[in-house]
Amino acid sequence: MSHRSIFIILFLIIHYSFSGQAQMKSCCEPDGTILVSSVKQTPGTLKMIRILDSINHHANPEDFYVMNAQRAEGFKKKLLTEKDPGQRINYYFQYANESLNAGNTEEAIKILKQVIAVMGVSYQNIPEQYKLLFDQLAISFMRKGELENCAANHSPQSCIIPIQGAGIHILPSGSDSAIILYKAILDKYPDDLQSRYLLNVAYMTLGKYPAEVPKQWLIESGVFTKNKSDIILKDVAGKKGVDMNGISGSCVVEDLDNDGLLDIIATSYGLNDQIRYMHQQKDGTFKTETVSSGLVGITGGLNMVHADYNNDGLADFVILRGGWWGKNAKFPLSLIRNNGNGYFEDITLEAGIYSPAPTQTASWGDFNNDGWIDLFVAHENYPCQLFINNKGKFKDIAPKLGLNITAFAKGCVWGDINNDGYPDLYLSLLGSPNKLFLNKAGKVPGERIFEDISKAAGVEEPIRSFPTWFFDFDNDGWQDLFVSGYDTKRFSQVGGDAAREMLGMPPLGELPRLYHNNGNNTFTDVSEAYGVNKVNYAMGCNFGDIDNDGWLDYYLGTGAPDYTSIVPNKLYRNIDGKKFEDITYATNTGHIQKGHGVAFADIDNDGDQDIYEVIGGAVEGDRFRNVLFENSTVTGNHWLKLRLEGTTSNRSAIGAKVRIKVKLADGSFRNYYHIASTGASFGSKPLTIEAGLGKAVGIEEIEIKWPNARQTVEVLRNVEMDKLIVKKEGK
Repeated sequence: MSHRSIFIILFLIIHYSFSGQAQMKSCCEPDGTILVSSVKQTPGTLKMIRILDSINHHANPEDFYVMNAQRAEGFKKKLLTEKDPGQRINYYFQYANESLNAGNTEEAIKILKQVIAVMGVSYQNIPEQYKLLFDQLAISFMRKGELENCAANHSPQSCIIPIQGAGIHILPSGSDSAIILYKAILDKYPDDLQSRYLLNVAYMTLGKYPAEVPKQWLIESGVFTKNKSDIILKDVAGKKGVDMNGISGSCVVEDLDNDGLLDIIATSYGLNDQIRYMHQQKDGTFKTETVSSGLVGITGGLNMVHADYNNDGLADFVILRGGWWGKNAKFPLSLIRNNGNGYFEDITLEAGIYSPAPTQTASWGDFNNDGWIDLFVAHENYPCQLFINNKGKFKDIAPKLGLNITAFAKGCVWGDINNDGYPDLYLSLLGSPNKLFLNKAGKVPGERIFEDISKAAGVEEPIRSFPTWFFDFDNDGWQDLFVSGYDTKRFSQVGGDAAREMLGMPPLGELPRLYHNNGNNTFTDVSEAYGVNKVNYAMGCNFGDIDNDGWLDYYLGTGAPDYTSIVPNKLYRNIDGKKFEDITYATNTGHIQKGHGVAFADIDNDGDQDIYEVIGGAVEGDRFRNVLFENSTVTGNHWLKLRLEGTTSNRSAIGAKVRIKVKLADGSFRNYYHIASTGASFGSKPLTIEAGLGKAVGIEEIEIKWPNARQTVEVLRNVEMDKLIVKKEGK
């Protein structure tokens, strides 16, 4: 094979590593379960189903990396007519790669072995120009082990690093073969950190780490015991019935039928993947009620975010489609109205929000405080849109306000950075400086305008970024900002970057930014000082208070499209607002399958927050079960839940500011600050504020600043701790 052919292969594996999702009928669940619907669907829902079916039916596999089985078949057909030996080798490699991405692991292994044999090379001598073939064969064996064990013989410990207990593989052949290959690769290329990392993981899957890992390639086990924690989290998704099996997607966790129990809506990214409605039962388990919900045929979606857009007291949501797929991905988003009693309908066209352009991020916020929640949608290489809400009907006014910027947007969030009562807007843009728009009063009474203060505020980095959120991490009453790094240029070295961190080596990938709000429309980068300047490749994310100590923590869903990206999702605990500590391994939350939509929520109503996460990758065969980390920590810390209901404010009370003043045992007082929102930009948590109160001995007062035109302030006193409080504006 010529050097040019090797270059072509390298380009193609990077390009095609984005390939993705199984093609299934729109009557199917993401795990293949057939849905038979006798429920009458509304005209709006049926219109959207026809639109989606038409787009999916005419989708070109060359345009969409989620169509791997068809792409593999395309390369197989080319082999029937291609005569040039060099090009045939390329097609064989591409066929093997797409077969792996499609989930046909055995076929990929067979073809890669054949190609290596034709090249006349062996494990004992791996020339640089052929190393890519051995890398791909090794990860194919790793994937074989995952499918035969973590997927087929799943347990709550599956794919949780450090792998132990029931997570250890029963069928060892996949990891055994991968170990042989990685040892051969490292013999020739000892500085290959990615292969070193994957070798350690392979030994782990067999219960042979650290004892049997060759010493020169061992990543010390002390990495996994460095930090301690009393927080107890365990995956109970299978037990509870919410372990939906799909590829990348997102979740809405909310009480969707107002019965006092949190429910879950989850998506999977494939063109024909059915969204799923999981309704919580009184015994704490969930029943999938997608058929009766009226949502059969509503498919796809990389992200979701919810709000009560029509002020009827029921949580509605948008489904965002087409992210990462390029300019030809003219998939519309969906606005799903909640009609109560577990029934939903698609009202996208009726509401005036139809928008056929690729997006995976949007954010609800009442930018003009008129009592009707508005929606900002950030597209990828299409103009962004701001849909103003006029009593349930929407109109895009982004051009009028200068918000119709065109960039590769990966995250957007509203947050009031200057405490003037009006939400400002932050955009995380991949490959260009991020944007912060200040929401200001115009010259005409009631008019709002937006000023780009990105550079002056000091929040343009990281240049390659993804999810983002506002939160008050130090409880000083000012909204701070987190922006994840996402270095697409190093997608082929995600495992290597994980090894660098574990080995204490300097990072090479894009770092996240933790920005502290200075209170004057500027921010200070405190990432290093707070210990969060780590390469994490975060995709999904959210924040909450996992130990009810009053300080907001966060969880990152990590990964990249390539199968070699099996790196731990990360849990960071906030230490008294002074630093963040990585407690991933101490809490057994280091899931190494790709993490996407995340929500902190007290799903079992016991007073502490659990974590729900959508798991799965970008390609068709990279499926995995979602996780629900149930929190059974006993801390003695107190808590309060506050469910707000707007009247002149938007009904969801999104944007409401809450200050909880508590009394401590020594007679001093402390304030905890919260904003009513769904949290970060990838995952949608409940709008009920779930606040930890630490070791408080009582609540002195609760101050609520409502997001209405007059910015009404109400103060509650004589409120008990460890209770759910429902507060209606003005009542």
